[in-house]
Amino acid sequence: MGLKSIFREGMKEQRRKKSLRKEKNDLQKKQEIYGRQLTALGQKAWEAKINVAAYADLQSLLTAAQKQLDDLRVQAEKLQQQKQAAEAERKQESERFVAGQKEIEAKKKIVDGNLQEQKDALSAIQREAAQATGRLQAIAAERTQLETKMAATTTPDNEKAAGQNKLAGLAKEEGELKIKIREKEETGKVTSAKITPLQEESSRLQKQIDNIKAEQKQVLGDRDKKISALDLEINGSNSKLKETEKTQGANYRQLGEKMAADGTCDEKINPELAAVKTTQNEMENIGRGIGDLEGQKDAAAVSAYKKMTAIIIAGVVLIAAIIILLFMLLSAKDKGTPLSRLLDQTGTDATGLQEFAQQMEKGIGGLTAESEKIQGKKIIAVAESTLKAVLPSMAGWQMENPSYSRGAVGELETAYLQGDYTGPESQKIHVNITDAGGASALLAPVKMLFAMKITVDNEETYQKVSVYNDIPVAERYDKGSQEASFGIIAKDRYLIELKTKAENGLELLKEFMDKLDLSQLVP
Repeated sequence: MGLKSIFREGMKEQRRKKSLRKEKNDLQKKQEIYGRQLTALGQKAWEAKINVAAYADLQSLLTAAQKQLDDLRVQAEKLQQQKQAAEAERKQESERFVAGQKEIEAKKKIVDGNLQEQKDALSAIQREAAQATGRLQAIAAERTQLETKMAATTTPDNEKAAGQNKLAGLAKEEGELKIKIREKEETGKVTSAKITPLQEESSRLQKQIDNIKAEQKQVLGDRDKKISALDLEINGSNSKLKETEKTQGANYRQLGEKMAADGTCDEKINPELAAVKTTQNEMENIGRGIGDLEGQKDAAAVSAYKKMTAIIIAGVVLIAAIIILLFMLLSAKDKGTPLSRLLDQTGTDATGLQEFAQQMEKGIGGLTAESEKIQGKKIIAVAESTLKAVLPSMAGWQMENPSYSRGAVGELETAYLQGDYTGPESQKIHVNITDAGGASALLAPVKMLFAMKITVDNEETYQKVSVYNDIPVAERYDKGSQEASFGIIAKDRYLIELKTKAENGLELLKEFMDKLDLSQLVP
């Protein structure tokens, strides 16, 4: 089967599968609606008290479930009221404790203020007494110096007379200081006597505050335990209520199914019955459509569809990789995505796919021959293990979600491996390795562009062809988004693209590329 036939039959199967999926999705939605309508029918019949004695077993189930529901709802309401009363009681107790604590704290604040005032006064008295005592000690030293000087035979009489006057002055000052010290000591005793009861009162009030806090913790803790226990009961009751409602809903649906099957007529449920019948008809129509589509399944078309998928994987992935590399080399300002434009032309439109297939069919034989001439042997796309062996092992970096695919068009084979490395501070490097295989001749014009040494450096983009480890590398950095990428051609056959997003992206990719083991690639 030629490529044109493959794509024609493959698209036919694709349209059939797409229609089948749509019909099955529509049927599933209708089934969900139908289930809800049956439940609504049964519930309406039960609540409208329509005679269902013909379904005695089901009537017993409905009655038992309804009684259980009523009991559970009463219980839930009772528990909720108990919880509200417990919460109100806790709030009242909490307010009582807060008020009592505030009252005592206000009293203690006054006592502490008086206590601090007396302590400050005592400190002032003690400072003055200490200063007077220090002066007394200084007077004693001055007296000794004067007496020694006056006793000396070399001291003139006039200085001795002056010394006598100074001694008299010191004696007077000394007397006054001693009186002052005695007064301060007496005053200090009185002040100390005032401090003691104030300290005792402050301690007594603090103890009352501590007792209130301890009692508050105990009482409110008990209230909280009671409320938590009620919450557990309420949750358990609600769970039972939901389970019983679910059971009753199933009972309603069974009742609805029986009434719909028997064609029960009652004006109270006629709207619900009509809705059920309408959905039944719609489901039957969809079912017939599904049967017709299942009957259209053709083995040849299914086989063509699988081949078409392989062709798209082999062809589009390779061509996309080449276009991306060209984009890196030539398009500094183009904000479009070449891959998206390629897929727009060859994605879901049958005519576009057939044209794509015709173009591939015309040149595929020559392309394979030319590629094998360049490689000097028959080309077989490499296995996943070979491409993975190229990837480096880096400390602090972990490879995630590697994906390998392989496709063939006739004798033309290609392979593709991609994955993400995650490193320190959530840095990421995306890796694509494409084995052009039988289409490696397509890389020749790209290699010529490498030789042109293109360099662009403007406000938006920096890109150039550099050489790292004797390998030409197309490097690109978007200054706005901080996206960096490297692209290389290895052994005239493999396209390797590295991408990251970081301010130092190019340096990071250079370090990563240096660790690639290109020797693992089969030439």
